Amino acid sequence: MRNARQISRRLALLGSAILALGALFAAVGADAAGTFAAHAQRPAYDASALELRGHGGYTTARKHSELRVTVCLQKRLGGRAFSIRCETGTGAGRRVTAEVSVPGCVKGSWRTTSTGEALNPKGEWVHQASATSAPYTC
Repeated sequence: MRNARQISRRLALLGSAILALGALFAAVGADAAGTFAAHAQRPAYDASALELRGHGGYTTARKHSELRVTVCLQKRLGGRAFSIRCETGTGAGRRVTAEVSVPGCVKGSWRTTSTGEALNPKGEWVHQASATSAPYTC
């Protein structure tokens, strides 16, 4: 009976150690890849320029040789969203932003979408992320 308790305790201790080690490796792996996120701001109407503008960006925790983000203004029509105009911004480092605009403000519901990615040392586009803003009604 005493041996059974000792074996149970040892197995529980070993299981806890393996679980902690697995969590540590997962955290290190996530940190090595770096965190990344896309951001999209709600469209805004600029009355002085008579334009509807959308801003978006992409950020990473680590520096990259090249980042790119594509920001689009989408119009909702009949339950579907259509990209009306898109702009792509590129840069190096940790952050890149872009702005897109359309003339006037056609009546309806508009959103800004943002999709970004980073270039890794092998020349591959990785860490793609997307975001959609809250709607703006003209």
